[in-house]
Amino acid sequence: MKKMNLQQMRYVIAVADHGSFHAAAKKLYISQPSLSHGIKELEQELNTQLFQRTRQGNFLTTSGVDFVRQARKILHEVTYLHRAFTVNPDHQRYFSVAGQHYDFIAPILCAMMAKYPDYQYLRAFESTTLDVIKDVAQYRSELGILLLNDDNRSRLLNLFDQNKLAYETLATVETHIFMRLHHPLAAKKTITLADLAPYPQVRFAQESAYTELDEDPLDPPNSGPIITTSDRATMYRIINETQAYGAGTGILAEPERQGLVIRPLLQTQANQMIILRQANQELSEISQSFSQALRQFFKTQSV
Repeated sequence: MKKMNLQQMRYVIAVADHGSFHAAAKKLYISQPSLSHGIKELEQELNTQLFQRTRQGNFLTTSGVDFVRQARKILHEVTYLHRAFTVNPDHQRYFSVAGQHYDFIAPILCAMMAKYPDYQYLRAFESTTLDVIKDVAQYRSELGILLLNDDNRSRLLNLFDQNKLAYETLATVETHIFMRLHHPLAAKKTITLADLAPYPQVRFAQESAYTELDEDPLDPPNSGPIITTSDRATMYRIINETQAYGAGTGILAEPERQGLVIRPLLQTQANQMIILRQANQELSEISQSFSQALRQFFKTQSV
């Protein structure tokens, strides 16, 4: 009896990612009948239907969702194992860092490109808190960059423990308020919560199921409207065209060019900028260099 293999896992994930057997087969450079036969054999072996096949497309069943989740973990571990033990240096020329939306990631990655020209693939994955943790846990990225504070500490430390992740504090950063250049509060050197009371707040919220993981270091105000968005450009546009304000770390490259001013917020909790990694994984040379560049960057910041 034929046993499930890694190739069948790749077939299922490809169909799940591309939405159709045709697109998946094209991506994998195989014939569609071969792909369909491989998945059908797998479904028969497991006695489980992985896809609901309709004229509108192919959709994962509940069992299919669970299968893809587990298969991704297995394939990432196989990829990591191959990279760790192969003698072919080409397989080592890959580096990825995951993080929330921080302006400092791009210039440091560019510096790594110049320092390590033999690397064939460099990746900066910017997404939500949970996705960053998942990316590091599943070996897609060697490093993750997140914000840790009193609101999210308990849940994040629990997630780190579950995924066998370790972290290092890069810097303590204060909460800052950003607003348009001609905002009524723009002339003030520092901002208080009382100053903000009359104005709308724009919140960058992506983890709808876990509000404590929203990428926002400031609690929602007790009064005044709240606007939430999952798109950074939309957030800046709302702030530029209204008297709304947003909150962040204060680390923003050339805010004036984006029509913004940044002011420190008084009497708020401190935030830790952290770097995340696999607890049992020895960092590559490029990861160590990237980490050192991050430490040096924060030494030059006064946030």
